[in-house]
Parts: sequence; structure tokens; C-alpha cells
Amino acid sequence: MINVEKFINKKNELLSCVFSNNEHVLHILLCFDDNYALSAGVDIVSVIENNKNNQIHFHIFTHNVSEENRKKLATINSDNASITEYVINDEFKIDQKNTEQFPISACVRLIAPIILKDIAKRLLYIDSDTLCLKKLNFIHEVNLDSAIVAAVADEPYMQQSQCDRYNIIYGRYFNSGVMLINIPLWCQEDITSKTLKLLNNGDKYHYPDQDVLNICVGEKRIILEKKYNKLLALSINGNEDSNVPDDTVLIHYITKNKPWHQPYRSRLFDFYLEKSPWRNNTLLLYSRKKTSSIRAYSRLMFKEKKYLLSIKHYLIYLKVKFLNK
Repeated sequence: MINVEKFINKKNELLSCVFSNNEHVLHILLCFDDNYALSAGVDIVSVIENNKNNQIHFHIFTHNVSEENRKKLATINSDNASITEYVINDEFKIDQKNTEQFPISACVRLIAPIILKDIAKRLLYIDSDTLCLKKLNFIHEVNLDSAIVAAVADEPYMQQSQCDRYNIIYGRYFNSGVMLINIPLWCQEDITSKTLKLLNNGDKYHYPDQDVLNICVGEKRIILEKKYNKLLALSINGNEDSNVPDDTVLIHYITKNKPWHQPYRSRLFDFYLEKSPWRNNTLLLYSRKKTSSIRAYSRLMFKEKKYLLSIKHYLIYLKVKFLNK
């Protein structure tokens, strides 16, 4: 088993709580860099707000997070939650071909189960572009006896492209943005070493950490209901997250259109933003690549055969691109 301790510079206890029963604690993992510190903080706040009767331990694995954002994370307040930060150093490396489109922090989730193996048996990983709307009791309710990971199946267009590519049964290619992890079985199957080996063997993956997880987990997976990871693409001023089904537990803002960018701001995200230490931050107009998020949404709508929306947003993309010249 790989020695992952060498990747951790230090641990910081940002919020401490004495738990009355350690067996009932919800262990939740987030991994992010400074670009996602605001959204990760809002995500944490949303979990706390909707789980006031649960004991929660957040394990946040950070890479190049600023002291300003670290201090804000430390000001999150709760009587029923702890936040432990694990600072990742530059010893953690992934082949550059697999970090061109995704930050290296996206692959940090692959080492976390080993680091936390003496702390928790079940670990819920959530992407930093998710939002919690309900209690997370399913962490203890899902039968994980023979599964390494429980996760939601990705969208149909992803099944079509990735299942054949990696010899996965159609409908069972999962989205790694929300994963319930069986830590003992993960360690027994040495998933960390297997996934890191694939990412660093010279091959390029379309969705690096997600692809190698789907390959290495094999059939030891459970496909969860969509309510546990509602995949949602935002359009300009669309507020699509206000129309999700009432039983939605976690919203996952896929594509580059994020609710902390001005054109895609939503009332739901703003509700939790206002309860966070980032409430007075000036939000970005677009992602760092400016118009690329609009073009990405147009392409997604085309894949989903929503052609009018695709054309509409491609025209918006052309207009904004022209104005930014």
C-alpha cells in the first residue's frame, strides 16, 4: 500500500467539537484548491444547515489554499461539527496529461481513504461544486457490505461514451462527484495504488479520477438514486436549481457554469452564501476562461438534444466573445 502520509504537510483543526457517539458521526470529505475555497465553504455551510441533528466531521484536503480563505474556513461556526484540514504538498504528483483540464486537487480524493482509515469506516466524498438540501442519513443507511463505492450513475451521454471505452455495463458508469466510500474494502483492494498507477502510466483520460475509479472499482459498486447527486447544468439567469425534485439531497453543478459566477447566480446558492464567511466577496463575472463556460453549456445542451437551448447559448457565447475582444 502506498505511503500517503508523505503528501501531507500538516493538519489544522479549524473547528472542533466533542462528539457524544463516534459511531454515529458523519464523516465527509472535500478536496479543493483556492479556486474552489468559496464554493467548498458554502457547501460545508449547506451541510451544517440541513443536518443540525447529526454529528459531522468534515475532512478537507486542501492544495494551495490562501491564508485568507483558510481563516474564513476557520470562522464557520457549528455546535455539531468539526473541520480538520489536511494540507497537501507538492510531493503529490499526477501526470500532466491528466491535469490539463482538471486541477490536481480533483485527484486528492484518491489518497484520502488511506489517511482516514483509522478514523472512519464510511466516508462521503462530495465535490466542492455541490450543495446539500437534506439530511445525509443515507451515509449510515446504505448497505456497503460488498461495495467499495456507492454513487449515482452519470448522464446517458456519458454512459454512451465511457462504458464501451472501459468495458463497463451500460448504466453503471458512476459520477465521482458524490461517493459513499467503504474505507476498509477500499484499502483491502488497494484502490489508491491502482488508480494512481493508471493516472501516471502515460495514458490520458477524459475524466481522470472518475475514469480510473470506474475501472478499478470493478463490479464492487452500488448505483444510488439520482436524488443523492442531482446533476444540474445552469444556464444564464436560469435558476434551474429552484426546480429540482423535492426529495433532492445533493445538487451537483456540472459544467463550467457555476452559481458563484455572476451570469449563473441562483437564489438557492445565494441563500447559503449569505450564511457563509464569503457573503461579502465579489463574485467572478465568468470562469477564468471567460466565455468557455457558455460554450460548454451550449455543447452540453446539444449532447442532450436540447437544440434550441444549444443554439441560444452559442449565440450568447459569440456575443460575449465579441464584446470581450
